[in-house]
Order: sequence, then structure tokens, then C-alpha cells
Amino acid sequence: MPADPNATARRCGDCTACCDGWLKIRIREHDVYPGHPCPFSGAGKCAIYDARPVDPCRNFVCGWLAPTSPLPEWMRPDRSHLIFLPASFTWRTIPVDVAVAIGARPKAKARAWLEGFSREARRPLLLQSDGEWQAHGPPDFLRDMVERLARADDPWR
Repeated sequence: MPADPNATARRCGDCTACCDGWLKIRIREHDVYPGHPCPFSGAGKCAIYDARPVDPCRNFVCGWLAPTSPLPEWMRPDRSHLIFLPASFTWRTIPVDVAVAIGARPKAKARAWLEGFSREARRPLLLQSDGEWQAHGPPDFLRDMVERLARADDPWR
């Protein structure tokens, strides 16, 4: 599903999902995680936008915003309840996509779309939902991820 070359660049709009605490990050000595959004984010704006740190803020790649995003319009994170992180790490030289739920779980339509994309594109997917990780991809990938998760490792390390 290639991106539409005639599409205009997407913008965050009112979406602040990346700052709302769904991704575990650290910004200027502040831990951001579920229940603890970025202290510099409020009313749909970043108070330190012009001086935001390179890592993680400036380096962050929202899969919905990426110029080559395969995601449809309706998959904007605040609408789909999913943050898509394309090619977040590699497994045996294969890029692995990661999706993190906004709230307890993503919308069923969004989850189904991502699982279908993973199958069609033959790209492994790690999906976090209800606080648990689920792997989609070839059997060896599934086994590796289950082993990593059983050891309480981050799946991408």
C-alpha cells in the first residue's frame, strides 16, 4: 500500500498522542509514561517546541505523519487509538513495525488494518494492547518475541 504521491503533507492537528504518556520516554529529566504525560504539553501544544530536545522529540517518527506512510487518513493516532512506529528495530535484517495503544486498546478497525498490513507487506509487527505485547509475523519471529517477553526483556533489544 504505497503512499499517495499527490497527498499533501499531514499535520498533527489536535493529536498529541506522542506527548500524552502512551510512549515511555524521558524529556528534560521528566519521565513520560501512561498516566504521566509530558509536562511541557498542554492544550494541544508543546510549550518548548522551538527548544524541544533532539531525543526523543525531534527524532520521533510518527508513522502516520511519515511522508511515505501506508496508513490511511483515519489512522491518525488520536482517531485510531494507536501510535504506529514504522521499522522501529530489525529482526534478522527484517524491519519490524511497532504499534502502541492509546488507552487500554486500539480501535478494532485499526488493529485489524495493521494486522492485515503486516501480513500483506510481510513485515513483522509488535502490537501493545491492554498492557501486553502481541507479535505478528513468521513463526520464528513469534518464538523469539515470546522468549524475549518471558525474560521480561524489551522485545526490540
